[in-house]
Amino acid sequence: MRIPCSKIPNKKKSALRKSPSNFGFTLVDSISMVNTNHWNSVVEYGSEFLKIPFLSVLENEGPENMHFRYAIIYDNDKPVAIAYFQVIDFSSDSFGSIKEPDEKDASCIISDYLKKHLTNHLKWGADKINMRLLICGNACVSGEHGFTSIPETNKKEAIDALADVIYSINKGEKLTGKIAVILIKDFYNSSIKYTNEFIEYKYHDFLVEPNMVLTIKWDTFEDYLNAMSKKYRNRAKKIIKKGSGMERRNFTADAIIANSKQILSLYNNVHLKAKFRMASLKPSYFAEMKKVMGSRFNFVAYYFDEKFIGFRTTFILENGIEAHFIGLDYFYNKELDIYQNILYDYVKESLQNKAQKLFLGRTASEIKSTLGAEALELTCYIRHRNPLSNRIIKPFVDYLKPSEWVPRSPFKEISI
Repeated sequence: MRIPCSKIPNKKKSALRKSPSNFGFTLVDSISMVNTNHWNSVVEYGSEFLKIPFLSVLENEGPENMHFRYAIIYDNDKPVAIAYFQVIDFSSDSFGSIKEPDEKDASCIISDYLKKHLTNHLKWGADKINMRLLICGNACVSGEHGFTSIPETNKKEAIDALADVIYSINKGEKLTGKIAVILIKDFYNSSIKYTNEFIEYKYHDFLVEPNMVLTIKWDTFEDYLNAMSKKYRNRAKKIIKKGSGMERRNFTADAIIANSKQILSLYNNVHLKAKFRMASLKPSYFAEMKKVMGSRFNFVAYYFDEKFIGFRTTFILENGIEAHFIGLDYFYNKELDIYQNILYDYVKESLQNKAQKLFLGRTASEIKSTLGAEALELTCYIRHRNPLSNRIIKPFVDYLKPSEWVPRSPFKEISI
């Protein structure tokens, strides 16, 4: 059923709240229910992580606490934009245990704050709190993967229509469990002139950890190393030598299934160190992704003395390489520098595929900058469903804001 955007809800400027609109939208809770032709006519202008094969795998094999909504926005009868949403139920356990000397556990600070101020908005269970979060975007991938529109669409009007979609989802979720917080993620600086329209809807904008991106300018890995200053070239060679005893194995879907227990253990070693964990993947996610995406999704396992000690996953995109989830045995990482060898292997894979960009995601920004990756700022927008309870936003924003780090410049200075 097509839902008209007959008004603009919750906008600060009262004169605009009842503006007429030619926009309408359809909203479904499974990718199998969208109008495929309409979705595909828009997605070609946006992220590859909005394409139906990828979304189907994530829906079927995704985290148990994650549900999905899909919207197509129309101008009269023409599909002009699409939006992807994840509804996530999470608890205070989602906040990593990050401790500073002589300070209380940061996750406990968050938990205590929420318990103090959100008694009327949360479900309770023992010492845990449980909250429902609506995300426009993808919690599993960094970047603009939640919304796109065709080029001729007025971007700000499309954002207004998206706000109406979110308003509708929020109303509908009251039947199954109220949404406490709405998060719209992750926008690059080039999009801010349009996406700041969300501020008119009482959203708070804030920066998160940047997406670290390496621009590929070389033909071979040797060329890449030679472009570095002596300090960083020697450092890279030392790391690669430490990991030279590791064997790399490209896993098929069947191999992923056969090693699912070890994969889960290695994945959790990394996942449980994360600052904020909204959802946890299952090994079947990787196997199904390999089945569906084929050669466009790679799963590489690392072995040492026949022991499975790490893995990395990669998406081969049209214009780049997307580094996806990894897993590590931290005991062997000390000896073999598994993690940093994985990073250099991502560079090698990018060169082999003649990629233009290597997207390394957030976290470990300083280490990734030693490869030559540069930080692309990401802006998110967040709002509590109850304007009177917007004070919940401050601890989230403070907790998720980027950590301080020192950018490194590994390449030789070029004289002009």
